[in-house]
Amino acid sequence: MQHRHKPLANIRTKTLWLFCLVLFVVFFLMSWSSYHVAQHAINRQIEENSLPLTSDNVYSQIQRDLVEPTFVATLMAHDTFVRDWALESSPKPAPMQRYLAEIDKRFNTTLSFFALDKNRRLYLPDNAEHIIDNNSPKNAWYNQVKTLPENKPYQVKVGTDPEHPGKMDIYIDHKVFDYQHQFIGVTGVGLSVTRVKKLIEDYQQRYQRTIYFVDRNGKVILHGQHFRGAESLQSIPGMRSISTQILSAPSGSYRFSRNGENIYINARLVPEFNWYLIVEQQASPSQRAVFKSFLTNVFIALAITLVVLTVSLLTQGRYQRKLAAQASVDPLTLALNRLSGKELYGLMQEECQRQAQPMSILLIDIDFFKNINDQYGHDAGDTVLKGLVNKLKTYIRDSDAICRWGGEEFLVLLSGCDKDQAYTLAERIRTGLQTQSFLVGSQPLAITVSGGTTQVKAKESLEQAVARADQALYTAKKNGRNQIIITE
Repeated sequence: MQHRHKPLANIRTKTLWLFCLVLFVVFFLMSWSSYHVAQHAINRQIEENSLPLTSDNVYSQIQRDLVEPTFVATLMAHDTFVRDWALESSPKPAPMQRYLAEIDKRFNTTLSFFALDKNRRLYLPDNAEHIIDNNSPKNAWYNQVKTLPENKPYQVKVGTDPEHPGKMDIYIDHKVFDYQHQFIGVTGVGLSVTRVKKLIEDYQQRYQRTIYFVDRNGKVILHGQHFRGAESLQSIPGMRSISTQILSAPSGSYRFSRNGENIYINARLVPEFNWYLIVEQQASPSQRAVFKSFLTNVFIALAITLVVLTVSLLTQGRYQRKLAAQASVDPLTLALNRLSGKELYGLMQEECQRQAQPMSILLIDIDFFKNINDQYGHDAGDTVLKGLVNKLKTYIRDSDAICRWGGEEFLVLLSGCDKDQAYTLAERIRTGLQTQSFLVGSQPLAITVSGGTTQVKAKESLEQAVARADQALYTAKKNGRNQIIITE
């Protein structure tokens, strides 16, 4: 009897172990697949949204802080006082020095200057006499500017401050012509490299990115104090293969691997300086969190597989039913359902807070929708609802989302969007919809919408934000419909 049951027990033991192995492998593959899907989504979010958006923000601030001296130099080169003074037979230094001192004071430049070609004198705000000596290497810049091509009236260079030896400045050197377009000198301004580096470091700390400038040859021109790169793009480990792509396009997003970690690059040419602004981001904390979550799931699966074996089928069936019950899409309009909208709101809110970006919501309601159902039937109402969602999708970005909040009411989640931008978008939607019609059978049907929009506050729940938007929507209806109300 004992021997007769022993083979059966062995079979059951082997079957148990085999089933455990299969269960674990399945769980592992599901976790691995989810991990890769999440990684891909995060990579896409970085490459297509967060990093380009950061680059745009940095670029606009760099333009404001660095491009202004270029405009100042251009204005000086076309200033009638500068040209009239230079055309005098024996111009006196004092008026020009006062003019240059006023430029420094007004525009907060480190140094302003004018080099007069006919007497080879360099005029600065001080009272010293500066002679342009062709044999001196420190004056080579003058001949470089003088020989610039016709379509390039200025150059940007990093050089030594003549008033403070050992101190480096960024110079914008601009050619000056008389009224007959004859070359008469060079003018321009200087901006302290220290100040620019401080700006870069401020941007790095604000956006948690590595920021630096390179010239058209890939040489690193400016960077912050804690820059850990090399002297050129070609010398940065892993970037050599993409350096040519970066330097041959006005802008672009790239990815390379360094020490086994993905590094994301957004490059943008600053035409005023002919330099590339490089914004570099390592794998985000969310990626490391996803991988940590994957490992945790694997260890948990390994630990509990034997424990849950006896109820695995029941658990699996229950889990599948739960997934089915929590389907994320509204079956009629294919917009997100309310539950999925709540979950996505939390994820978008966390991402916006992490990126220091605003977030807004828009609550839209079809005006007199009940009349449509009563007059044309529920099939017509369904057609309008589906058509509305399809048209809404043409107005929003991939990073935004549409959720069917209830009946004919739809909630639009707007990532990286403040209340004014949300209101502008909502108005565009409203005016666009009232000029379009939906085909119900063979008859066109026009609709209007009312809406309420608000900017999400820090750590605010979706219910709180929707309550404010709903109150604004109620005001829009009360005031006559076909309008958008914005609320704090």
